[in-house]
Amino acid sequence: MKKEILRINSLSVRVSHVQRVENVTLCILAGETVGFLGLAYSGKDLTVKVLSGDMEEARRHHIYIEGRRVSGNAELARAVYRIAASNYMIDDWSVAEYVGLVESGSFLLMWKKRRLEEQVRKFFEELSVGIGVSKKMKELTELEKRIVDVVKAKWNHKKLLIVEDEFEGMRPEDIREFGAAVKRLVEGDMGVIVNSHSDMVLSLLSEKYVIFKKGRIVKKCRREYIKNRQHLEKFLLGGGVISRKKGLDSYMLEEQVSEGKPVYRIEGLEVGSGKIQDFNFLRGEIVTFLALDGKVKERLFMILSGRQPGAFLSCVLNSRLYHAADFSDYVKEKVVSVMHMGSEEEVFRGMSAGENLLMPSLGKLSSLEYIANSSKIPRMLGEELGQAEVHPDAAADSLGVNDIINITLERWYIYNPKVLILFEPFARCDLMGVSIVKSYIKKFANRGTAVIIIKSREEYVEDISDRIISVD
Repeated sequence: MKKEILRINSLSVRVSHVQRVENVTLCILAGETVGFLGLAYSGKDLTVKVLSGDMEEARRHHIYIEGRRVSGNAELARAVYRIAASNYMIDDWSVAEYVGLVESGSFLLMWKKRRLEEQVRKFFEELSVGIGVSKKMKELTELEKRIVDVVKAKWNHKKLLIVEDEFEGMRPEDIREFGAAVKRLVEGDMGVIVNSHSDMVLSLLSEKYVIFKKGRIVKKCRREYIKNRQHLEKFLLGGGVISRKKGLDSYMLEEQVSEGKPVYRIEGLEVGSGKIQDFNFLRGEIVTFLALDGKVKERLFMILSGRQPGAFLSCVLNSRLYHAADFSDYVKEKVVSVMHMGSEEEVFRGMSAGENLLMPSLGKLSSLEYIANSSKIPRMLGEELGQAEVHPDAAADSLGVNDIINITLERWYIYNPKVLILFEPFARCDLMGVSIVKSYIKKFANRGTAVIIIKSREEYVEDISDRIISVD
């Protein structure tokens, strides 16, 4: 019989009227990988925050690790390890240093290096993957970095592994291989929680699902129990929200009647492996670039959006030829780019929600457009955001992720850009957020905007893209 790794009995925490969990009870056994599912503010993220020791007075909560009641945050910190992309910022360390350099002097470090080398070598031999412990972290693939992170958790005798990672730069087969490595390594002495925004990551890694809604657990089941997306939505969404989501999903792309004349053309763009190419983007076209390498992906976005000048580049914007165009040229030609969808970085926090929607500054909106659209604020904030408590005067930094997504995209929809460039637009999205973003992308395209999406994987864009271009 598998031993119990984690037990939570009747966990209740309230941070605000939307951030809360009530009477959460669950158990995770050794070797189990459990996916947490739910919308923003469903309670799943707050539960993970409690388990990570980020909430005050954890001793008040009934949390048990291997049958022992946790006395406080320090004890949780000793038992829990989090895997996230931010873990690999220190990339000049060797694998041995990354795993073994934890509260150790030089003598202990040398001893740990020898032991670690044997453990890592044995582990990778089982997986038929060769990684030397002397290699630098920056030399590893994204898959190898994460496998090393699991080894680090095991080395430090962690009991609960929390995976909060979108696995950017990794193909589905790599994520599946990571899952196999985790399964082998945690067998017998660790449990795993997967808390990712990506449906693909959750389905590839999870054996079981715990589904949260409005601060409570509404379903615990094996992954296979969920028959399809519609079946899952019954647990995640209420009746009114399901209707609204169906309305968003039913918004159709219209057939574009194009004369073949690009609204945006870029010449001499370097993509993957030093290849130089020219690209045309037509009116109403949705084009997705796939780039696994994070640096390549970001550079592509920065150049296409005009945020970073590209050497030897020329572009045609609305029939005007530019050599070495700067960002002001892109603004003048109504090229809009969004890099942090759903983040407060994309809203003006000093402004209200309504002011963000109709930002008339910098000549982006004429006074006529401002007046014509001002009547839309109450409707958009009430009906489209779907939250009656959101008022036009509400501070932008008090809004949830989906509200910020709505405000960001509605603001630029009112602006009516010629080109819209999106960087990983689904990275922070829950189930509703994905529908909101996809609906707006279709609305922009139907109006005639050329939409360019920069992503790592085809997830969420395969059904809306006119072209998908891999730069790897």
